[in-house]
Amino acid sequence: MKNTENQSYFVVAAIVAAELHKAMKIANEISLTASNARALALRAGQGAAGFRAITDFIDELARVTVSASQTINRQAILISRMASDTARAESALARFNAAIQKAEGAKYVSSIDKPVKRTRDYYDDINKKFTKGVWKLTDQLNDLARELRTATVLSAMSRVEASQSGKEYEQSLNVVAENVARAAEEIQHHVKKSQSLFNALA
Repeated sequence: MKNTENQSYFVVAAIVAAELHKAMKIANEISLTASNARALALRAGQGAAGFRAITDFIDELARVTVSASQTINRQAILISRMASDTARAESALARFNAAIQKAEGAKYVSSIDKPVKRTRDYYDDINKKFTKGVWKLTDQLNDLARELRTATVLSAMSRVEASQSGKEYEQSLNVVAENVARAAEEIQHHVKKSQSLFNALA
């Protein structure tokens, strides 16, 4: 992998880590929203029974998103470090090769054979791990994006159930539904941005 490409992955991985950290914070807000909605639905009684059931799904979506975001965030940070390590190893190999060419025919040029081999072996190893890490992160982002598609359904169901809860609670429950929809949209934005960044380098 070219040094400049590694540097691009280094930057992208760092951005992805930041994007997923934002998504995680929003998911924590959804979890709080679900808790508040559950309490509100309990006060609303039988009329909001359907909404109360949906809050469990909202809470689960938040939990999955937080967990996945934490995992992807760690993976992105790891990839960022590996990209930096791979770039350094590649640069060291380039310097070794330049030195060998300049010293061609010199008496002691073979003395750097072992350091060169160690560096090349390290580069090959870290580069393989880096490539696997990129594919793993891409898969994790795709999995999270699929999970988040349920948020659109949950938001629509929440609005329907809110309309059946009675006028006293309908507005408050509609606010919850809107908050879930807005938060899910923001999380999807961060995930899609992360996906597009990696796709641009593919």
